[in-house]
Amino acid sequence: MTGHYAVFTASLLCTALIGYMDHLTGAQVSMLMLYAVPVLLSSRYCGRIEGVIVACGAAVSWIVVNQFHKLPGDSYVIFSWNAFTRFGIFVLIAYAVSLQGKLKHALAMEALRADTDSLTGLLNKGAFRDRMEEELNRTRRYNHPLSLAFVDLDNFKQINDSQGHTRGDKLLQDVGETLRNAIRNTDIPGRIGGDEFAICFPEADEESVRKAIRKLVQALDIMTSQSGWQVTASIGVVTCVDLNETYDSLLGTADRLMYAAKEKGKNTVEFMTLGK
Repeated sequence: MTGHYAVFTASLLCTALIGYMDHLTGAQVSMLMLYAVPVLLSSRYCGRIEGVIVACGAAVSWIVVNQFHKLPGDSYVIFSWNAFTRFGIFVLIAYAVSLQGKLKHALAMEALRADTDSLTGLLNKGAFRDRMEEELNRTRRYNHPLSLAFVDLDNFKQINDSQGHTRGDKLLQDVGETLRNAIRNTDIPGRIGGDEFAICFPEADEESVRKAIRKLVQALDIMTSQSGWQVTASIGVVTCVDLNETYDSLLGTADRLMYAAKEKGKNTVEFMTLGK
């Protein structure tokens, strides 16, 4: 908000400065292009209302300057028409730029909604795959390790059956929030199934991802104990260092590790490193 106010104030001051320059150069030199600059900036970075206000300031500045240089024989009708057209041009610039900004914001929000799981706010299955493949390409380029965790909730079906889908949805939301808060900003969480989640850990070797998973398990334990959810998580974690794996192969390996964790009694983690 402070930045918007600064841009708006600077635009008004710039308009006054251009008006002064217009006065010094006389009516013979057109300053129309220069007047349009602060209108464009205020509309782009502040909004439509601020842009219109600066447009009004630009129009008033032009009117004052040209009224000062107006010769006695000049037509008042022509002068009024010129003032009106300049004001119209400035306002149209303000509206066009502000609408363009709103359109870009709307498109960005629509793209975000298309990539986001509506229940948890995490990446959905398709968006997670895209991000994961981007990280795999980056991993191959720079020869860095990468880890992938497959998280499946234990006893989730019992929650849905005994407490209803609304409570089950609330549990998934709590898990999604816990995942976001327990990992680094550079890590990438996603929901890839009903109660199945995946987390990409860029540039994380086995030692690093073990520490991250310990922190994640602790966070899930705290969340479930405080909220009373009778669930745990089985997790399979695969670390890739040979750079020849695809997303599908890594996810399949992590999935198998997760099922191995379940077979060992649930609420545990299985690790594997490929390409040692």
